[in-house]
Amino acid sequence: MSLDISTLLLISISYLMCLFAIAYLTEQNLLPQKLIQHPLLHTLALGVYASAWTFYGAFGVAAEFGYTYLLSYLGATAAFILSPLILIPILRITHSYQLSSLADLFAFRFRSGGVGTLTTLLMLIATLPLLAIQIQAVTDSVHMFNDSVSANRIAIIFCAIISLFAILFGARHPSLRSKHRGLMVAIALESLVKLIALLTVAFYAYFVVLGGPSGLSEWLALNPDTLQSMQQQPKSSSWRTLLITFFAATLVMPHMFYLAFSENASERSLYTATWLLPLFLMLLALTVPPILWAGIKLNVVQSPEYVVLMLGQAVGLNWLSVIAFIGGLSAASGVLIVATVALSSMLQNHIVLPLVRIPDSMRLYTWLLWLRRLIIIMVMLGAYLVYSIIANRFQLSHLGIIAFIAFLQFLPGLLVTLYWQGASRFGFLLGLCSGVLSWFASMLLPALLGGQPVIDQQMLESWYLYAILSLTLNVALVVIGSLLLPPDADESEAAAACILNTLHRPPGFSQDIESADEFYHRLSPRLGAQSARREVNRALQEIALTPTMQLRPLDALRLRNQLENNLSGLLGPVEAAALLRPTPLGGRGGFRAREIHLLEEQLENYNERLSGLAAELDQIRRYHRITLQRLPIGVCTLDAKQRILFWNRELERHTGVSPDEAIGARLTQLPEPWSSLLGDFADLPDLHQAASSLQLKGMTRWFSLHKARLDEVSDNGMILLVEDDTEHQIISNRLSHSERLASIGRFAAGVAHEIGNPVTGIACLAQNLKLETDEPDILETGDQIVAQTHRISRIVQSLVRFAHTGQHDSAQHHEAVSLHDCAQEAIELIRLNHRNADLEISNEIAPDACTSGDPQQLQQVFVNLLNNAYDASPEGGRIILACEENINSICITITDEGSGISEEHLHRLFEPFFTTKEPGKGTGLGLALVYNIITEHYGSIELISPANKKQNKGTQVVITLPRLPDADTLSKDGDITVTGPSL
Repeated sequence: MSLDISTLLLISISYLMCLFAIAYLTEQNLLPQKLIQHPLLHTLALGVYASAWTFYGAFGVAAEFGYTYLLSYLGATAAFILSPLILIPILRITHSYQLSSLADLFAFRFRSGGVGTLTTLLMLIATLPLLAIQIQAVTDSVHMFNDSVSANRIAIIFCAIISLFAILFGARHPSLRSKHRGLMVAIALESLVKLIALLTVAFYAYFVVLGGPSGLSEWLALNPDTLQSMQQQPKSSSWRTLLITFFAATLVMPHMFYLAFSENASERSLYTATWLLPLFLMLLALTVPPILWAGIKLNVVQSPEYVVLMLGQAVGLNWLSVIAFIGGLSAASGVLIVATVALSSMLQNHIVLPLVRIPDSMRLYTWLLWLRRLIIIMVMLGAYLVYSIIANRFQLSHLGIIAFIAFLQFLPGLLVTLYWQGASRFGFLLGLCSGVLSWFASMLLPALLGGQPVIDQQMLESWYLYAILSLTLNVALVVIGSLLLPPDADESEAAAACILNTLHRPPGFSQDIESADEFYHRLSPRLGAQSARREVNRALQEIALTPTMQLRPLDALRLRNQLENNLSGLLGPVEAAALLRPTPLGGRGGFRAREIHLLEEQLENYNERLSGLAAELDQIRRYHRITLQRLPIGVCTLDAKQRILFWNRELERHTGVSPDEAIGARLTQLPEPWSSLLGDFADLPDLHQAASSLQLKGMTRWFSLHKARLDEVSDNGMILLVEDDTEHQIISNRLSHSERLASIGRFAAGVAHEIGNPVTGIACLAQNLKLETDEPDILETGDQIVAQTHRISRIVQSLVRFAHTGQHDSAQHHEAVSLHDCAQEAIELIRLNHRNADLEISNEIAPDACTSGDPQQLQQVFVNLLNNAYDASPEGGRIILACEENINSICITITDEGSGISEEHLHRLFEPFFTTKEPGKGTGLGLALVYNIITEHYGSIELISPANKKQNKGTQVVITLPRLPDADTLSKDGDITVTGPSL
């Protein structure tokens, strides 16, 4: 039974148009993003591994070798189960360095454009037969239904449609690292279609053709040869060779590498694939025996590869054949689309770009895009030419084995990239070339020249032997070549980066770059002015920098790395490195000051991925770093140009400057006063500097500085230690202050003794006046003299008490004091001392304002404050005493119209012996005594200057004292009487 060719064409085009529609809807963001970004979708896309060889060829292998067909599924299963050891590390490397293909990976690892070029050419040679298999599978399947149209015409139409799809959805962006979500969704859908197709045919074969479990058992019992053929043991060690071959092909085939790494957004999808893809492959593998046995039962196994198609024709069910045809079309088209896109990026980066000049204009991006599209067409044309040469000369299963063994030769290079730092470029090239040449001479060339349409069992057995020999030769020469010519410094650094799972260690470069314009000038000759400016601005935006800012060394390093990553995705890693032309650092053993902070950041991100000695060294590094971070002393390390390399938390606490702001900056770029303090000390030959005072947030703080020079390293840096001595200095000042007060106390005690005797005599003489005269004026003067002698005694006692701060006079008696009367008496005393001063003193304190205290001490407060106000006020000025009464307190203000007090002196006015008066005119004890008296009376005192903000002059003293209840009430209760100072 046959289908009309127009019907087949309509079915094929309709199916491919559905793929177009799904891809278009995805690119236009019309499908749910949650679905598109789900790891399940990416895992299904990896089902592209099940190509036409797996869809059709597995039946041929099963018919000829029995359960050996399972090796293609088991090899891929092993690769994905081992994802944490192989696929995950590769993903980290490709994402960190913007690598889009196996050629990019090898070029990066071995630091050679030639390696990338050779890998690309050999990969193209190995892949073209695989692509030809897909074309042959489609043309043969069409001919199974209708052979009225030539195979070449079918192949041309099919290749044209696939090329169009690959161009539209696989080459939409200039950057090779741009995600093609539409392509990935379409491939995932194709994987689902071929799974459903095979399950549908297998279900029909098992339950309808074979009659279910009982029917199958009966048929196998009647046909024991069929079961025995399926259960035959593999001859010699061919199964091991095939298992390794399929394992390697899963890792290195261009379409698998592209989908697993370039189109993969996260590690999560690969972890999902470790169990989901083996399940997918297992379901595909389970369909092979029932379909094959159903074909044998119906006698349609003349071409066992296509038994899945012929089964529907044998039972007269066109719909079953169409389902099988669509499944095969999905398997073939998926591989063709993805492989041509992947090969186009490899050919662009490693073949075309090194040979042609990049246009120096904004046309660069359009040029790159159309270049890749042209390469896609050329790759498809190459696949068609290979198909034309080998068409119908080999079974699909045999031709596929030849292609897969070619991919096996890339496995040693991949493994040494991940696990052997000692592998060199020379060893890799020697091993790869010898392995591929051995494969070509022993397998591909004899098959092409032999002219045999069918390859016999003996040749297959020899192939397996040749495959093992070529792989052994490959591995041996990689080892021998690497030992003879070890890797150079660049290779070693790249190898360390790969082995440490993409620890990003950027290549050294000149640290004199201070602006983004220098990168712009570096790129302009090759990219053109507009393209260079666009790439630099894009990189600046991605690392949150502005084009006009001056770059710190760390910023310049970050910008260079981002530029190389972006250009690697656009032009490939080799071309990107050539454009930026990094300058190698000095001696390898030198102190890499330029890279330390960036390496520290990356080590923090990758610590869980380190193992062995690297992990132990990282633990030691972390211990030392935490020790420095948590020291209770500020630590700062500098390079030879005084650029900051380390800045711990204690320094951040002192300065308010975070490590991100400090690291990479020079000391002179720090904010004041730290710039001057640290910069001047770093320039001094002294290794220690005693406590230096700084004004920070209105407070005085003291810091001691120490340094040590790092003469043992190449950059001759230094370590600065910043020790906060504030508490020590305060304690020292207090001790000094206490010693001074003790000295004052001893002095005051002597003064009290020496003054007390004559004062007592004066008091006695003044009291005797009452016995010698009745003159009122003389008697009043005598009373005043007696009162003043009492004041002198109290002043001396106050001085003694001040010297012994905190020792209150137990004999001190507090009583209710009228603040108005106390202030008035102080005014009268001041006027006696300033008779010639033309000043007005206004006492506006309420007469009933009372507090509890010592009248003489409070009067001394008013005298000292009014005396200072007199000295500061201009002639004709005015001094105002006022008060404001609250429920529990009285606020007294003394305001003058003097010049005011400077801000730097305000916080020191209550310190003993501090004065702003000229020498000989003040002792500096007046306000200190006032402060002490007010404190003893449970009050507070504050100075405000300037008092008149508009005229910027005057000083106001604000005194707050406890308020007594109403004086009249107290008098009636008989508890307290209100008095003024006794005279």
